[in-house]
Amino acid sequence: MSARQRSTTMQSASLLVFSHSEKAIHMELPTLLQGESRSRLLQGIAIGGVATVTIGFIWGGWVTSERARIMSVAAESSGRMSILVPLCVSQFTAADGAIARFKTTSAYSKENLVSEVVRNVASTSMDYSLARACAGAIDLELAKTDMKS
Repeated sequence: MSARQRSTTMQSASLLVFSHSEKAIHMELPTLLQGESRSRLLQGIAIGGVATVTIGFIWGGWVTSERARIMSVAAESSGRMSILVPLCVSQFTAADGAIARFKTTSAYSKENLVSEVVRNVASTSMDYSLARACAGAIDLELAKTDMKS
């Protein structure tokens, strides 16, 4: 092989591999990695990556860290409410005259009445979301007792 043929071979898409005897063996690159096929391969990888991320977030249930934090806070609040609301209802119904006042109060100010009558539930101070949930549970309790009688 002449020097000119060797340089032409080196300029084409090939790999130079040395064997144990230090002789150069030329291996052709796969056609997938040569020329236009190479750009198509890289485009396919990029499109596949974008498609994977898009499908993952839309249908796969992937969430960002902020969304996961919000979901965690909501689950914690829901768990807390499931324990505190029944306690609030029992404290409210045990108060003298609270049920009669609750029945005569408008729908918009029932939360305020609940927070006035029940200040603390299991050493947790009453906030608007707890008062609202408690008022809703009291409404359900009253509806159940009205249906029984």
